[in-house]
Parts: sequence; structure tokens; C-alpha cells
Amino acid sequence: MILKLNRTLNRFRKGFRKDDSGATAIEFAFVGAPFLFLLMATFETGLTLFSEFAVQSATTSASRLIRTGQAHSGGFSKAEFKNQLCAKLPSMIDCGKIYINVEVRNDFSDASNRTDASQDGELSDEATDGAFDIGNAGDIVIVETFYEWNLFTPNIMELLNIQGTGSPPPNWLANHGHDKHLVRGVAVFRNEPFD
Repeated sequence: MILKLNRTLNRFRKGFRKDDSGATAIEFAFVGAPFLFLLMATFETGLTLFSEFAVQSATTSASRLIRTGQAHSGGFSKAEFKNQLCAKLPSMIDCGKIYINVEVRNDFSDASNRTDASQDGELSDEATDGAFDIGNAGDIVIVETFYEWNLFTPNIMELLNIQGTGSPPPNWLANHGHDKHLVRGVAVFRNEPFD
């Protein structure tokens, strides 16, 4: 009886070792999920960096209108300046979620005091109700733009356990609440002598 059981088990083991038809599916189950996760993380990070580049580029380009006096001579309002800024943004960025703050500063060291835009994961009143003072010739001006980028995969950095330094440790990707990334464009310059 034991001999019979041993022969049956040996046949079963030999048959199991020869049958590798499901090996590919099992290997893909082990490798596929982490691969797709890293692919999504790479895609999300790339889109976030692209949105930062686009907002900063549009801010720099639109700020040139203030620096050269074109906004001053054209009597630009905040809405007209925002339209000029939005014309330079890609269509994937919702212009209705762009906020602008333009202020005159006393000197360049004062320009390092930027708007505190994030309060508990929401845009602060200072950011949403930003000033629009383009100044005169020779004035030092800071132009700040804010945009809330909605993350497609909000928990991805927590799952990767990627943290920066500080207290509490910041999540680089979701730096504005749990599911948003605050994109900020900044330009600091001295207005040209356009008078």
C-alpha cells in the first residue's frame, strides 16, 4: 500500500514538473503589478513636472508685458493679464483654476517673502484674492501664479514611502492637501524705464 502511494506521488511530481503552461501567468502576476505601479508613478511625476514647467514658462512670458511697460501703457486689468497668461498655457491646464498675485516690493531681498498660498490643503485667501499692482518704471515687481494640479494617483508617494525632510516630512507630489499638487510660477524683476 505504501509502495502504491509512493508510485502515485512520484507520477504526480513528474507530471507537475513537466507542466509549465501556467508559469508565464504566475511570473506576470509577480512582476506585472509592481511594473504597472511604477509606470503610473513615472507618468504622474512627469505630468506634474510638465505642469510646473508650463506654469512657470507662462508666468515668465506674461511677466515680460509688465516689465517692458506694455501692460502699463495698455492699462491691463488683472483679467486681461490673466488672459495673456492663459494664452501661453497648454490646454490641459484649466485656466479657471489659475490665480495671480502681482505686487511691488521695496527691494529684491523683500521679494523673497512670497505669498503663503497653502492653508490646510486649500488655497489661502491671500492667493485667491491676490493683488494686481504692476508698479511704475524702475519698480521691483513680483508676479506669482498659483494652480492646483489634481493628482490622478494621489496616494502613490505614500505607497512608495518617498518623503522629504522637515517636520512633518513633506510629500513632494501631494504638497497641497492629500490629492493636489500646488504649482507655483514666480517672476521677480525691475521694470524697465518705459516712461
